[in-house]
Amino acid sequence: MTGLAADSETGMAELERLTVSARDAAEQGQWDLVDECYRLRELAMQGASIPHQDAERMLASDRQVQERALVAKAAVAELLRESQAVRLRLSRLRHGAGAMGMIDVEA
Repeated sequence: MTGLAADSETGMAELERLTVSARDAAEQGQWDLVDECYRLRELAMQGASIPHQDAERMLASDRQVQERALVAKAAVAELLRESQAVRLRLSRLRHGAGAMGMIDVEA
């Protein structure tokens, strides 16, 4: 095996490792790690020649990360809506209790 071929294989192995690490981190909700893996992968891809089959495999993993990100985004949006609804109910309760002079400060 020539030095160039070995470098190419090592580079592809690193790209694959970073892609899998990003996917695994997304599965665990570690979005900072996902971001770091993609940042490092982008650097590793500069000037690289990526075979079609390897590119397709990376894109499939990227789609899985994207799907997990969309699910996480929807979950966060739902939690924010629920939090807003609770705050609104508490505000109404406080306002109603305050209007009647019945606010319990220690509660």
